[in-house]
Amino acid sequence: MDTNSLFTMALGLQSPWEVKNLQFDEEAKRLDITIDFTRGADFPCPVCGQPAKVHDTEEKAWRHMNFFQYAAYLTARVPRCQCDQDGTKQVEVPWARPGSGFTLMF
Repeated sequence: MDTNSLFTMALGLQSPWEVKNLQFDEEAKRLDITIDFTRGADFPCPVCGQPAKVHDTEEKAWRHMNFFQYAAYLTARVPRCQCDQDGTKQVEVPWARPGSGFTLMF
């Protein structure tokens, strides 16, 4: 098992979300975890719940709980989906509340 798969499981991410990259800086005492979604994935509209195609993305970051003594941060491309009924809406990520700069585990 590779480290990206291990961290995907440790964070409890479900498809289409997965850890794509890890950057560890021992000197800065920091771990950066990059999360992405599978290309072509549909997401539920945050208003009506119907599956919708990705319209575009915005990169966002969240402070996560420490990994041992190292500060951990998650970064992800968060999609906006195009719903036929509700228009273009940003999807909710499973690891944080909408508008929060911290993960639920923090």
